[in-house]
Amino acid sequence: MISTKLDTKRIDRILQQLETKAGNLVDKTAFDVQGRAQNLAPVDTGALKNSIYTVTKHSDGLNIEAKAKVVAIPRPTEDLVAHVGPSVEYAIYQELGTSRMPAHPFLVPAIESLRKTWRASWKALFRELK
Repeated sequence: MISTKLDTKRIDRILQQLETKAGNLVDKTAFDVQGRAQNLAPVDTGALKNSIYTVTKHSDGLNIEAKAKVVAIPRPTEDLVAHVGPSVEYAIYQELGTSRMPAHPFLVPAIESLRKTWRASWKALFRELK
């Protein structure tokens, strides 16, 4: 009879590191998107810019000083998910435009500007796991 024993200590350690580091990477990227979106947002009163925030499973990040109507961003239920966006109702019209107003995108360009950094960060994370 042949008996085999599988030692999973190393795999367990890697998975634990991955969970923590991946969560940190998602959070950091989400806050980077928030900052870039705030810099790109069109400013009239500043309400749109001030309404952009990040929500993770463990933090709602809501800190709005603008007196515009607030639309709450839903809280994610997964650890490796973050929602970033504005909480004023008219933000969608600024981002996408209307039949009477051209678009002034701020959120999609913020996300796109971090695409290469996002990919490189994940590659680096997987390389450093030991």
